[in-house]
Amino acid sequence: MNKAVESQELASAPSGPVGDRMQPMTEAQVAAAVDLPALVAELGESLRAGQRHQAVTPIKFVSKRMEPYSVFGAMPSISTAHGLFITKVAALVKLPGTRTINAVVVAFDTGTGDLRAVLDGAALTDIKCAAVTALVTDHCAIGDARRLGVVGAGVLALQQIRGVATVRELEVVTVYGRDVGRTEAFADRARALLPRTTEVRVARDLRAAVEGQDVVCTATTSSEPILGGFELRAPVHVNCMGAHTPRSREVSTEQLAGSVVIVEDRDSAVTESGELHSAALELEDMLGAGDDLRAQRTIFSSNGHSFLDLVTTAHVLASAKRR
Repeated sequence: MNKAVESQELASAPSGPVGDRMQPMTEAQVAAAVDLPALVAELGESLRAGQRHQAVTPIKFVSKRMEPYSVFGAMPSISTAHGLFITKVAALVKLPGTRTINAVVVAFDTGTGDLRAVLDGAALTDIKCAAVTALVTDHCAIGDARRLGVVGAGVLALQQIRGVATVRELEVVTVYGRDVGRTEAFADRARALLPRTTEVRVARDLRAAVEGQDVVCTATTSSEPILGGFELRAPVHVNCMGAHTPRSREVSTEQLAGSVVIVEDRDSAVTESGELHSAALELEDMLGAGDDLRAQRTIFSSNGHSFLDLVTTAHVLASAKRR
């Protein structure tokens, strides 16, 4: 968006009192303020109304290093429709025995400039990922999807289960991770999250978690196409939440090229993940596609987009204010 348009949007920001400033919101407080089905609906309504394109959302700033593997980033977005300017600042550092991701989201009022809140960024990101997964899965997966395969045994993988279970009545969830003990513990957490009628299985090999599923979710740090050697026959929907660069991704080039690809934002996806994403559907396109997608092989190739964090922040703040 050019600066003239940006200035016009800022000039139209609503004015008026904001109320008391909120204290920093902890992980537990952020999680408690979320109604996930309501957030999924709000995301859909906001996208249909064109609010993502009306917002100013620059491509994220990211700096990486390899030893130890570390990613530092900042993701801003401003939306006068929501009356918010947010920036998510995050650090991902892989060290044994430490928390991998540390992040905060800082929210300001666009009318007054007041600081509205500082929120736990990891918790907000988890909730956002679950909600976006739910939204995409609901529009891409077959209506009676009952079988979910999950590759990965971390926090993001759990949010994938949470998201899919929000929009489909799952009968069997099959999970796979490289560390059997960690995966067994992950399966116990998944059972606590799901209805008792849903069976959670631990797969002893990757194939059992992937082939024959209605929905597949990947949330790994693999730089290799871990799904590349398996058949993903239509109709199947895949949520890929791990690596997406021109040189490393969880699906193969052939699988990506032979599927309907969904992205949050096409320009960002091409910049971060390569030209194979140049024909991808954006979320707004997906919402307008009707039932056509459900008969095909669809892949949600997620890079993240801070406007979706902004909508999630707005949901959390509104919910906390009502409490």
